[in-house]
Amino acid sequence: MNRTTMSRGGSNTLLSFETIAERMELPKRTLLDNYKSWDIPVVRISDRILRVRERDFEAWLDARTE
Repeated sequence: MNRTTMSRGGSNTLLSFETIAERMELPKRTLLDNYKSWDIPVVRISDRILRVRERDFEAWLDARTE
C-alpha cells in the first residue's frame, strides 16, 4: 500500500522528532522537553535516538482531538 492511499491510522514508518514537531507546528525543543509528560509513544533506537511510529503518533493525536 503506498503512502497516498494509507488510511488515517498511519504506517509503521518511524518519524523523527523534527518531523513530529513540524506536524504539530511547534519548536522541536518544546517537543523534546515535553514528550514524556505528553505520553507520546516512542521507540528507542539507541541511547540518543528516539523515533515515533507514524500510526502511534496518529492514534495519540486522534485521542487528543476535540
